[in-house]
Amino acid sequence: MYTKARPLWRGVFLLSLAAALFTAVYKSMDNITVHNIATAEDGLTAAFAYLTVGGWTGVVSGLIFSLLFGKRLLDRDFNGLVVRNPELHRQAFISGAISAGSTLFLLWGNQLGDPSMLIALGNGVIVYIALYDIFTKQASGRQLVVPILLVIVGGALAAFSGSFYVTFLGILMVGAISNGLTALSEVVEQKGARASDGVNLFVWRFFWLATTGTALAYVVTALRGYTVMWVATMQNLLLYLPWVVLTMFFVFLGIGLKLVIKKTNTISVVLLIMSVQIILGYPITLLGDSIHPGLFGEIPADIAVWVIRVIGALLMIVGIIVLRNNHRKESS
Repeated sequence: MYTKARPLWRGVFLLSLAAALFTAVYKSMDNITVHNIATAEDGLTAAFAYLTVGGWTGVVSGLIFSLLFGKRLLDRDFNGLVVRNPELHRQAFISGAISAGSTLFLLWGNQLGDPSMLIALGNGVIVYIALYDIFTKQASGRQLVVPILLVIVGGALAAFSGSFYVTFLGILMVGAISNGLTALSEVVEQKGARASDGVNLFVWRFFWLATTGTALAYVVTALRGYTVMWVATMQNLLLYLPWVVLTMFFVFLGIGLKLVIKKTNTISVVLLIMSVQIILGYPITLLGDSIHPGLFGEIPADIAVWVIRVIGALLMIVGIIVLRNNHRKESS
């Protein structure tokens, strides 16, 4: 799917859209897991349980997926697992450790709403990344400011849940904390992918995510007196291991593609295109709830909430179109 011969906008656009689709799928599957499988009386403990089981499942299955499909589907530069590359392993460790924290708050925040809301909130990472790209002169403010404003305002509207309190908690956990950590990880990931290849970074990053996440989970749950609950929740998750493995396959495609694309393109451009996943979150949420009510928890019944969300989605589409046009002008 990746080729050095097509680094132009068309290749970036299509690959980023594919990454967005796979990302929307795995985030929706995460939401199903959080609402139906990784459940506990204490929300933080439930999030830790899924972080631990999902992390190590991702390490094992991700390695297998990489060896079987890494070169064919993701990165032609991948020629097997790399052990001796200090720069790759340094960046993988840093991004994996940071991602453990961002994933924890994302999973915890997932308990507050449905995929259409949570996917939209996650879009806020673009603000941090755009500022980084402008500061490092990888992109001009003129190219990014208008589409970013459109996408962020649209994302805020698309994330509206009908309850300002729930929306505020979601913005705090996902929009502020998780996105802030994710932004740091995105920058480090780009350096790691450029030091080797996207597939190797995916594998080693996941290893450190699982290692750091497990250590953090053990310490925090022990200090809070929730170790028994943590273990019990993980045991329940293991009963649904095939589902978790399937989720990790889409994680492999979504995150793996993004890592490869970032090797030759600015992070903000890639993420802005991938923000189309917010739009994909609507049909996934509505279809899933119609097939199995409560699959994603309680979704808004007020038509006004959905009207606000649709307006937000339309603003995001406009932002993506403006970005594409600006990119073409600067490339010509």
